[in-house]
Amino acid sequence: MTFTVVTDKCTKTSEQVKEILFKNGYSHLFNWNDYKYFKKQCKDEFNPALAIAQMFIDYHGEPGDYADYEIL
Repeated sequence: MTFTVVTDKCTKTSEQVKEILFKNGYSHLFNWNDYKYFKKQCKDEFNPALAIAQMFIDYHGEPGDYADYEIL
């Protein structure tokens, strides 16, 4: 799994998380209740947006939107 780093530091953390999830095919996992909980858990991380996105993926355990495609 490859994550891209959001380079705009002025962007809200929630928008960064949404962008990371979207780019990796997990945008359907985002919800505000989980986001608020995960944000508290990741407050001391170096890159909180990336850590929160990973928590969404780990918590829900669902395949991404791109899981059905073959990588050539």
